[in-house]
Amino acid sequence: MRLFRKIRYISLAKIWNLCHLHSFYRKAKHGNFSTKVPPPSFASYEPTNVCNLACEMCPSGKGMLKRPRGTADMDLYRKFITENRKTLTNIMLHFQGEPLMFQQLGEMISLARQNRIHTMFSTNGQLLAQNIDLIRNARPDHIIVSLDGLTDETYTKYRVGGNLQNVFDGLEKLSQLPIKERPYIELQFLVFSHNEHEIPELQKLKRKYHIDKITLKSAQIYEESQIDFLPGNQKFSRYAVTENGNFQLKKELKNQCKRLIFGTVVCFDGRVVPCCFDKDADHELGNIASQSLHEIRNSEKYIDFVNKVFSNRNGISICNNCTE
Repeated sequence: MRLFRKIRYISLAKIWNLCHLHSFYRKAKHGNFSTKVPPPSFASYEPTNVCNLACEMCPSGKGMLKRPRGTADMDLYRKFITENRKTLTNIMLHFQGEPLMFQQLGEMISLARQNRIHTMFSTNGQLLAQNIDLIRNARPDHIIVSLDGLTDETYTKYRVGGNLQNVFDGLEKLSQLPIKERPYIELQFLVFSHNEHEIPELQKLKRKYHIDKITLKSAQIYEESQIDFLPGNQKFSRYAVTENGNFQLKKELKNQCKRLIFGTVVCFDGRVVPCCFDKDADHELGNIASQSLHEIRNSEKYIDFVNKVFSNRNGISICNNCTE
């Protein structure tokens, strides 16, 4: 079923573009940037960077974002879809913030689907139940629902301000949709020290709410005071804690990045950033309000950033907490 959802959006132009992206990526790993950067095959487009929760370690929820708060301009989004519909396979309608807080999210989904682009968004689930008609009418292909605890105590430890029952109500409403109207449902579980014991219980939820996939995701931390959130089972942690109490990524940081080449991230105001780790748009590469995405991706600024990532990724601050 999921495969069919994706296949219906594929075209020869998109396959051809994917081939170009793979070719460019291989050359970039060897320091060859002589060819133009192909259009992205996927994009993350931010409906809003406003959120209704105050989650720990989340810059948006904790009010730590330096950039202004706001919502997407539909004319600008429409321009983006029109210019990239021939090569864009997948669009993720999330970055920072809660997508369901944007009143025109349904319109964003419908517009992408009309232009044969696979649609998905990630939500904290607090507003799912009351937006079930939006989902039924707009028909997103894929919804990621974040659920990081199965009791009030474990859930609100991270999802500050959230109500666990709201998420369950939303999952129940989704499960009641007819199969043809139901999106692919992925339940995302951030693994922490306080909830890792609940992992075996997730399979019961999967059966109860007809969830298609459960993803166990390692948590991202920013400072030593957050180390206590890391799970005891190292399988679910992206970090190693040193003897002196510091933390570092377990995986070696390679001088390459598929997301930078195959995808793009657009903030609500049109600013293009390298990836989802640039939450404050510190590395703005252009703005689709004044340039096409093709012009941005082939600008001197963009190529220079690609060159830095593929030659000295350790020297870029946003890359130092990334597992890509």
